[in-house]
Amino acid sequence: MKRYCVYVFASIILGLSSGMFFSQSLMAQVPGSNVESGYNGGFFIRTTDKKFSLTANGFIQARFTSNLATSNNFDLALGRLAFSGNVFDPNIQYFFQYEGSTFGNTNFVTMLDWWLAYTVSPALTIRMGRMILPYSRQFYTHPGNLLFTDLSGADYAFNLQRTLGVEVSGSLGFANYHLMLMNSVRALDGGPSQVNVSGDIGWLARVEVPILGGGYGYMESVPNFTGAPQLSIGAAIASNPVASRSGFQRTLAGDRTLNITADAGFRAGGLSVQGAYHLRNNTAGAVSWTDNGFYAQAGFYLAPQFELGVRYSSVSFAFPSADAFRLRGTETEITAGLNYYLAAHGTKIQLDYSLISNNFTATAVSANRLRLQTQILF
Repeated sequence: MKRYCVYVFASIILGLSSGMFFSQSLMAQVPGSNVESGYNGGFFIRTTDKKFSLTANGFIQARFTSNLATSNNFDLALGRLAFSGNVFDPNIQYFFQYEGSTFGNTNFVTMLDWWLAYTVSPALTIRMGRMILPYSRQFYTHPGNLLFTDLSGADYAFNLQRTLGVEVSGSLGFANYHLMLMNSVRALDGGPSQVNVSGDIGWLARVEVPILGGGYGYMESVPNFTGAPQLSIGAAIASNPVASRSGFQRTLAGDRTLNITADAGFRAGGLSVQGAYHLRNNTAGAVSWTDNGFYAQAGFYLAPQFELGVRYSSVSFAFPSADAFRLRGTETEITAGLNYYLAAHGTKIQLDYSLISNNFTATAVSANRLRLQTQILF
């Protein structure tokens, strides 16, 4: 019943916002009231004194995946509905987001993010709730702004995605920082558990330094980019008490991981280049080992609406005595893609092909993957 009420509420808000948008103007004030509405990065309603606001955003990705000889499948890769804004004061912000997907032969809708925050100054914002973690540059990027249809193999193996916790963040002028205390972080294929193992608390720290042009930030491709060259570098470290088994990351409940990543992004004209290196020390009882991986990718606009992309990714698992789950060996991914932008990232079509090879078994295995994806982001 609660979920039904949320959907009804969302429909009312979107209908009201879009109705005002089409009947008046993008930023028109409603006659005879202290409320204005329109579209500015999302459909919004807010009071003219800016003390209260509500913005609605939507995101849909529909994908076809073919492993050529083995499988062909259509999916709703991601469907999201998000609401954000402020209450009582522009510095008191909230955000909640729902997500649906059919991956893994499922059809679910779940609460993805739900947090509140208070901004003291540009140098300090305090946020608490369930949130995406500022660890991996690629995963911290909105999935609608990725160069390819999905994350690299290295990011699936090493990213820290979401959990409950408290974060302080801000800009110190020369750098942007994030510090967190948090519950256990599950992998993308992990179970629903987000509790702490034996009451243990995880922690995370990230710094990102914008070197050129205000910084490359967290957008892998910018259609029709005409600004000055952009460059930023980043690094993060995190400790995670693992509470859920993951086939992507080859971790088990009870493991303790120390995670380190370093990344960089550069953009100039129609060229964008990004890469990251991941290192993870895993401790399971008396056994300890180190896994690592990396990816490097580049995108180049052949024309204002057409972009060509290439990526190389490698993952090395190093469990001392590999078994069917704790793998020992290397997997590589070579991907080439072509993007067609109808309205920048708002509406685009992506096509990519990957050759995936691994030597986790005595005989090397190769797989071919073709993906076609369309999206709407508003």
